[in-house]
Amino acid sequence: MSLRGNKVTEAILKVLFVVWIALWIGFFARELFVKNNIRDYTALLSRTLEGKHAYVTGDKLYGFLAYCKKNMTDNATYKLVGFDEGALERRRAVYYLYPNIENRDPDFVIDMVQYTLKKVKPCTVPNPNEVSGSWTGSWVKP
Repeated sequence: MSLRGNKVTEAILKVLFVVWIALWIGFFARELFVKNNIRDYTALLSRTLEGKHAYVTGDKLYGFLAYCKKNMTDNATYKLVGFDEGALERRRAVYYLYPNIENRDPDFVIDMVQYTLKKVKPCTVPNPNEVSGSWTGSWVKP
């Protein structure tokens, strides 16, 4: 009796496994073809990690955020201007600018409408290559 029970259990498990595989193939096919995402996946496969970040974020926003991160001093604080509080682009900007932290009393103001980075007060660590005082840097996409 137990030998027959094992065969029935084995047959049920095989059927469940085939159904499970068929469902996952359907999920992948739907994602690629029905939702027409195959172009996005193809573009992402051919890019580097930085290129993938730029593709997902948007080339213009990612380029400006890279400019801001490069021109801000380590551990500087900033304030984002020009985004709604809950905007996805704002969250992406905060993510890419980490470890710099957003603050109400910032060292830099990042204007996302005009794409400018403005230093509003001297940073705690002086940089000998930098002129002290306020300055405004504008980013221009190369």
